[in-house]
Amino acid sequence: MADVFLSYAREDAGRARQVAEALERAGLDVFWDNEIPPGTTWADYIELKLSQCKVLIVLWSAQSTKSQSVREEARLGRDKGVLIPVLLDGTQPPFGFGEVQAADLTAWQGDQSDPNWRRVVDAVSRVATGAPVVPIARPVTMQAPQAPMATQSFASPAEKKKGLPTWAWVSGAVAATVLGLGVIGMMMEGGQQQAAMTTPVQPFAASAPAQTPAGDYQQQILARLAQVEQAFVAQGFQQLSPPASGQLPQGQYANVPATLEVGLEYRVIGVCDNDCANFDLFLYDQNNNVISQDNLQDATPIVSVAPQWTGPFTVQAVMQNCTVAPCYYALVLYGRPVQ
Repeated sequence: MADVFLSYAREDAGRARQVAEALERAGLDVFWDNEIPPGTTWADYIELKLSQCKVLIVLWSAQSTKSQSVREEARLGRDKGVLIPVLLDGTQPPFGFGEVQAADLTAWQGDQSDPNWRRVVDAVSRVATGAPVVPIARPVTMQAPQAPMATQSFASPAEKKKGLPTWAWVSGAVAATVLGLGVIGMMMEGGQQQAAMTTPVQPFAASAPAQTPAGDYQQQILARLAQVEQAFVAQGFQQLSPPASGQLPQGQYANVPATLEVGLEYRVIGVCDNDCANFDLFLYDQNNNVISQDNLQDATPIVSVAPQWTGPFTVQAVMQNCTVAPCYYALVLYGRPVQ
């Protein structure tokens, strides 16, 4: 019985072979339909392998998203709870498959040590051993946390590299329900500190578009937040806490704890400064399972959840591409009643 069933379009056979061989080198048993025995009905054999597989990887591309057979295979994997989607060329999954976040291998050239590939292998290995699906595993390196500080302006890239502490804003009026969004930052120059921030729920207060003077990283982030607030308001969301903020060098991440309540639908949006080209978010439940993620190659990731229980969750912010380190970021929690 194969660990992995690989679903792909015939036009992507070359990339499928690359993925299959790399998985096999990682010690996983892979089935892809180049090995159907003579005299065997294709449909029956595929159905048998689908029923036996521990993990189903679907390779989404411009070709496979149009393939009815690939969609059907992916649907079966999704219904079994073992689907791990992979993007081959940046084409987004077809309608109905967007709720399972995809791993991005558009730039992968077969390097076994590539971080994006290692996360896929880790996720597949985890599911193959019977653990819940985690499409992308956490990055390995953990930085020490850093305390928040008052709002300030950051004057230049040279100053930025000194490891300035984090900052946070406060906005809106206090409402009745309490919902915490903690801050975990990164390492301060000259020492390590940790802080958590528990904030009452606050009604949404739209920010005025911020000016962005050169080198003012705070204003860059404020401007990006202002750009997205109107879209959330139009959908009935309210801002539930001040932004949690920090700084990260490329390849590092920070965890932000949040207590979320059943009956509410949440969005967490991340923004970062102009030196940040790729910023990702992962949302973990209390059992350390990824329940939402945005690992597209952009600087404004969004994760969402309508929790089935009230309890602790963790938002992980991952700085994938930062041209002038560290890059500053902010996370904002929005919520509305489940509709």
